[in-house]
Amino acid sequence: MSELYKVVGILERLLAEHERMLKLAGYKKEVLIKGDMDELACILQVESRCMNTIQSLEQEREQQISLYFMRQGIHKETCYLSELIELADTPELKENLARCQKRLGDVIAELRTLNRLNQQLLQQSLAFINFTLEELTAPEEDPYLYQQKGNHHAGSVRFFDSKA
Repeated sequence: MSELYKVVGILERLLAEHERMLKLAGYKKEVLIKGDMDELACILQVESRCMNTIQSLEQEREQQISLYFMRQGIHKETCYLSELIELADTPELKENLARCQKRLGDVIAELRTLNRLNQQLLQQSLAFINFTLEELTAPEEDPYLYQQKGNHHAGSVRFFDSKA
């Protein structure tokens, strides 16, 4: 079996993993909106496993492409998928590589967009948490009592001790 057919198989598995990451990112958005931190932790674990799989597949893909180049007598450090499509032996192989390239590019673009949205949701959540903590730890002030600067109530009530 040609190394390029193996590359197509690897690209299809990469595509499946990226589609899985896309589904997880969509689910993560819902979880972030709900504020379910336990479920978010579970999602992050699954994402981590997906990333490990993607890294393994990328290494396997690079090995197969290097092997193909070596057998063809081509000496290249890096190769783009578009170059590989041009080097393919058969129209079927070219079509399969092009299909994988297109679909993988589309899924990665969708994933980037969704990840940016999730990042914004996380930043908004953190900003809200910081605001809430500041409000809870701020000294209690009586708006109807005039105080000179530096003169504070000895008995002001606070929810949390900021030194802790």
